[in-house]
Amino acid sequence: MSRFVKVALLAGGLVFAAGCQGGARVASIGKPAVHVGSTRIGAVLLPAEFRALHPELEKLFNQPVVFDPYLNGEMIGKQLDGGYVQFAVLTAREYAETPVDSKAELVAGGLNSDGKPARKGLIITKASSNLQSTADCKGQRFAFGPANDLLLDNAARAALEKAGVSPADLKKELPPLSLDGRLHCPFGAADVAKNVAFDGGIACGVIDEMTWSAMPATGGSILGGASKDQLRVIGETEAVAELVVVASPKTDPAKVQLLREYLLSGVKSNPEVCKQMGVSGFGAPDSTLYSDARKLTKVQ
Repeated sequence: MSRFVKVALLAGGLVFAAGCQGGARVASIGKPAVHVGSTRIGAVLLPAEFRALHPELEKLFNQPVVFDPYLNGEMIGKQLDGGYVQFAVLTAREYAETPVDSKAELVAGGLNSDGKPARKGLIITKASSNLQSTADCKGQRFAFGPANDLLLDNAARAALEKAGVSPADLKKELPPLSLDGRLHCPFGAADVAKNVAFDGGIACGVIDEMTWSAMPATGGSILGGASKDQLRVIGETEAVAELVVVASPKTDPAKVQLLREYLLSGVKSNPEVCKQMGVSGFGAPDSTLYSDARKLTKVQ
């Protein structure tokens, strides 16, 4: 196959893939696409989190919109700075992975179900435990969330250190179950809560505020999950920001403003957009929260 044919097939495939992301409106045909970077990957390239957002953006910009998948925030940051993608949707950790000198502009920050731009981790123990503070976790088995989770791992370790509990002070988990010596619950905060409540060998752990709020007051079970009366909160972590939408420094300022206005007010007309993205809405982004996220990634 000639090089010319290969290039033609590749170009055709990219056009097809862009069309499969929802299909640009007829008025948009022939116009250059607006590219949005994220680490999400979905069927025919359109992630489930952005299915409702996609047609809204095409109407907003009157152009095709393509969601480009990348491996991590560092790669997305470089694409933003180079102007290869115009916008990106990032978690706090992914934002923290972007180059420190990145000129990407914060457009809007996600709000959680409490209407807050960030959430704290709560250090919990069994209701019957003698532990009274984060410092009392010394010498205990501590349940973290997934490895490298900015809130349920990094922020939790920072809170323990602040209370005088070093990594060496916690009971070590042995390989092959743990490569870093920490006990990780891969299914998240609800998994942590269940392990702390029902596993006699796990004295404490960390969950997030939203998980605590959603737990029933009573009636917890090993099958259905823990309830609040089975646990006590003995400490908390720093707050970690929710997701953020950012713009390339090379994106047309008029487009940036269009997107900002849509996210801060217009998105309310389509609740499905926020539901799929896992937020209750958007607010003006707090740059301090995202700067703090960078610091948390340095926790050893």
